[in-house]
Amino acid sequence: MSRIGRAMLGAALMIPGAATPAGTAAVCEVAYRMSAYTGGFTAGITVLNIGTETINGWTFRFPLDATATVVEIWNAVLLSATDVVTTRDKSWNAVVPPGNSITIGFRATGASATPSSFTVNDLPCRVAP
Repeated sequence: MSRIGRAMLGAALMIPGAATPAGTAAVCEVAYRMSAYTGGFTAGITVLNIGTETINGWTFRFPLDATATVVEIWNAVLLSATDVVTTRDKSWNAVVPPGNSITIGFRATGASATPSSFTVNDLPCRVAP
């Protein structure tokens, strides 16, 4: 984990759905695009590294509604498909220098609103305007 990651992790415990603690700077910016269909939805997610250090390996988390289950994902490895979706990098997209981004997508059954929070390596991401 980077020096910034260790310092911020020590400063705050990130709980999905919780507000970013005061004084905790976002390390990434997330653009989330969802498209519903009968019985489910698809989503595309772009995660931009807005920090000053390269991300070397990542775990990306975000909450979904209780009725939603991820059934297919691309550009990431799915670790948890319900409640708090947890993904990790594939070897080819593990390194994300400052100013660069990764794009992942998924298909899910059920329904869900846009997630209220996102984290990379348990550090907060802000939602793109």
